[in-house]
Amino acid sequence: MIYAIISFLASYIMFVFCLFQGVLDMSNQINELHKMENSSKKYHPIMAGLWMIPPLKIMLERNRLRKILRDSHYNENTTKFRAFYNVSNQSTAWAYISFACMLDAIVSIKTLFDAFRWHLSIPLFIILSLLLIILGYAQVMYRVSDDRKEKLGTKIRRLKKQ
Repeated sequence: MIYAIISFLASYIMFVFCLFQGVLDMSNQINELHKMENSSKKYHPIMAGLWMIPPLKIMLERNRLRKILRDSHYNENTTKFRAFYNVSNQSTAWAYISFACMLDAIVSIKTLFDAFRWHLSIPLFIILSLLLIILGYAQVMYRVSDDRKEKLGTKIRRLKKQ
C-alpha cells in the first residue's frame, strides 16, 4: 500500500516538474525566436497546453519556424538559428518526457486504487486523470507566472532589508 502511494506521488511530481522544465525551455525558445526575428508578433506563439500532445506541438513549432525562416534572412548556418535549434531540441525532448510522465501518473492512479482494493470505474478514472492533468498544468503555470515572480521579488527585497 505504501509503495502505491509513493509511486503515485513520484509519478505526479515527475510529471509536474518535467512539464515545468519543458515550459522553461519553451520560454527560452521563444526568447531565442524573438532575437531571430524582431517582428515575431505576426507569428502566433504555440499554446503552452500543447505540451500534453508532443507530436502536435512539434509539428506546429516546425511549421512556425519554416514561416519565420522563409520570411527572414536567416538560414540554418547562422549562429542565431543554431541557438534557436538547440533550445528547440531541448524543449522537444522535455515535451516527450513530460508526456511519458503524465501517462505514468495516470497509470499510477489505477495502481493506487488496486493497492487499496477500491473499485475504479472508467468514468471515475477519466475524471481523476483529467484532474491530475489540470492540477499539474495549473501548478506549472503558477510557477512561471508573473505573480509568482513578483512574490519572490518581494521576499528577496524583504530579506535584503534585514
